[in-house]
Amino acid sequence: MAEKVTKMLLKVHDLECSKCYKKVKKILCQFPEIQDQVYDEKKNTVMIKVVCCNPEKIRDKICCKGRGTIKSIEILKPAEKPTPNPEEKPPTAPEVKIEDKTTTVVKFF
Repeated sequence: MAEKVTKMLLKVHDLECSKCYKKVKKILCQFPEIQDQVYDEKKNTVMIKVVCCNPEKIRDKICCKGRGTIKSIEILKPAEKPTPNPEEKPPTAPEVKIEDKTTTVVKFF
């Protein structure tokens, strides 16, 4: 199975509280699938990047371990990249004609 990268947003009870912060950090460090952790103490959210084939399973485990501290976990959809239309051609430079100057002129005196 191919592993996919998923971003999740955890809403926490109070990240400014040192006990809650330590509990969330301890829970997230238990999972090797979680690679990036970005804490926003003002909004009480944590953005994590999960690399695994089943992110819903990781979400459920995090929910169970962080009962009182973690309010909700939201799986964020990946941003879709705009696909270029085959009908539209990229702008090209105007064509410049170069005259052939390979003719040699020989003069006899």
